[in-house]
Amino acid sequence: MLVEEEKARRQCEELEKAWEVLNGAAAELGSKIVSLPPDVYVSLRGAKSLISLCKSHPKLSELTPRDVDAHEGFCVACCGSDVVARIKCELRNVEDLLILKAMNELGSSYAMRLQQRTMKAWEATKPLGISTS
Repeated sequence: MLVEEEKARRQCEELEKAWEVLNGAAAELGSKIVSLPPDVYVSLRGAKSLISLCKSHPKLSELTPRDVDAHEGFCVACCGSDVVARIKCELRNVEDLLILKAMNELGSSYAMRLQQRTMKAWEATKPLGISTS
């Protein structure tokens, strides 16, 4: 169980990097268009507080669905007590909303550049393999 907990904490650190990219993209996009959907900010705030919870909670295995769902977000009640899955859900929601808004407001070229940036952020969050040798 200790290995799984350490793996989850490392994933949360990587997800924080994805959060930073998406937060920056939201700020950039927000400065170029009139307004972003409120869900973008709700999910960003929720993901950031869940990342903090993941990094600071003494035993992630003791988190309950209620502990995770206490953090506001778009994906409340979707992932049980799996804090990593919930963070990913929130960040994917942000990504989808940003790319859709970029496509509608600024065109496909801008949206594709944004998507390329977010894809790079997600590369670092691929599940980490555990070596048995």
